Amino acid sequence: MTLAPEPRSAAGAPDAPHCRIETLGDGAVVFRLTRPAKLNAITRPILDALSACLDDMEAGGGRLLVITGEGERAFCAGTDLAETQQMPPPARLDKSARARALLVRLSRSPVLSVAAINGLAYGGGLELAMACTFRVAVPGALLSLPEIKLGLLPAYAGTQFLPALVGPARALDLMLTGRPVSAQEALSMGLVNRVAAADEPVLALALSLGREACRFSPQAIAGIRACVDAAGASVTDAGLAVEDRVVREVFLSENAREGVAAFLEKRPAVFR
Repeated sequence: MTLAPEPRSAAGAPDAPHCRIETLGDGAVVFRLTRPAKLNAITRPILDALSACLDDMEAGGGRLLVITGEGERAFCAGTDLAETQQMPPPARLDKSARARALLVRLSRSPVLSVAAINGLAYGGGLELAMACTFRVAVPGALLSLPEIKLGLLPAYAGTQFLPALVGPARALDLMLTGRPVSAQEALSMGLVNRVAAADEPVLALALSLGREACRFSPQAIAGIRACVDAAGASVTDAGLAVEDRVVREVFLSENAREGVAAFLEKRPAVFR
């Protein structure tokens, strides 16, 4: 059965400018950028709305957030340069700092997030996607960090997200040339997790992937993410120490006991 979305605001108020927030019947939340004429470029109201959405989901125990763009051309073309150019230099830097802090928060949030990349993802748009737990894309998507062409560099934590996902050599290739990569190349290098089939809605793929992961114990999910975050290019004592600590915490959780009991009793586990 298809669950019909019920539009709502993260804070219970009308939807913020430039975005729409929908809560589905199973509690999953879709955060949609709604500026297709501007390629869904990021504005301060969008940053405020996403921050409020995370506040609401974390406070209410929400588990799945899908971020996508309206239209077929763009997921998000990056920051709104027209808005930025109207700001004095201190305000421009403040916008970058706020966006960077928000995307780092998103990457570390207990809410599992999926970027449904419905078109091009450039600059801050790709950084927004990289901050998510998973990324899925339409076959025709193009992904790029083109800031070098403007004499700039990625300002929303992209210089940190990209090497963590694809390694330093590929990250330097993409950031120092600003070249766009196709969905298939992005898949091959680990920049996206899955590419939708030609006739498959990317939002449906994102929700399917997110729901598949959210079936399991929240403690185990958080533990695995913490261990992966601590892992480096090689096995280190610091990373192993994080794994040891997390394993001990998760092993003693109620959900771990339920999972083992359900396996032995040959029944579906009911995680809380």
